[in-house]
Amino acid sequence: MKIIAERFAGRRAVVTGASAGIGRATALRLAAEGARVGLIARRREPLDEVAREIQAKGGEALVLVADGSVESEIAAAMDRAAKEWGGLDIIVSNAGIELLGQDDRVDRLDRAIWDKLITTNLTGQFLACKHGARHLLAAGGGAIVCLGSNCAYLGMATNEPAYSASKGGVLAMMKVMAIDYARLGIRVNMVIPGFIDTPMNAPVMKDTKELAYWSNQIPLGRPGTADECAAAILWLASDEASYCIGTTLVIDGGQASI
Repeated sequence: MKIIAERFAGRRAVVTGASAGIGRATALRLAAEGARVGLIARRREPLDEVAREIQAKGGEALVLVADGSVESEIAAAMDRAAKEWGGLDIIVSNAGIELLGQDDRVDRLDRAIWDKLITTNLTGQFLACKHGARHLLAAGGGAIVCLGSNCAYLGMATNEPAYSASKGGVLAMMKVMAIDYARLGIRVNMVIPGFIDTPMNAPVMKDTKELAYWSNQIPLGRPGTADECAAAILWLASDEASYCIGTTLVIDGGQASI
């Protein structure tokens, strides 16, 4: 992982879903490059581990336990971070779930599974953006980076219509937000990961045949890493991406190009 020293010095960032996978990698890298980082997830223990890792390297982290789909909790978490640091500059809206084996073909899909995925993945990102944007506006601007999936526009996730719909909704929301906030000083963009080696994909990573099947669908022939996604997120959040509005940066090893 290439670190650009102090690229985010003085910046105040909040990352949702910061306890594992892409969110964890993003939080660690933001801190390594000078940002103060608020860590949001539902469970304290893994957040404490991330915070300790940041602090051991001289960084500053704030643990913010919250369920991203509960508005009062996400609002309180954003408010606490803004109060602690006098405002916010960067929001990484990353938290999400995938319910393999429960999400299913539409005629077999249980309504409760549909609701859980839409509430967590789409409504949760809406709430993070809503309450993050309040503080970015108060600070005079900033950057929001949403996390999507190539399932948003490719029918590759067979038997996962709810997950795909939730990510498609985030993509559409991001595009409108990008326009709404462009002249208010907030840049809104999205990173779209493909098949990434994260805890969410652990069942596939442990299955030799499944791993080989999905790797063969990727021109690079392998899954991506959380650090590769984090690098893209940080670029969109940085001043280097100052002319990017409504951009979708696809990190999928070329899968969408097939």
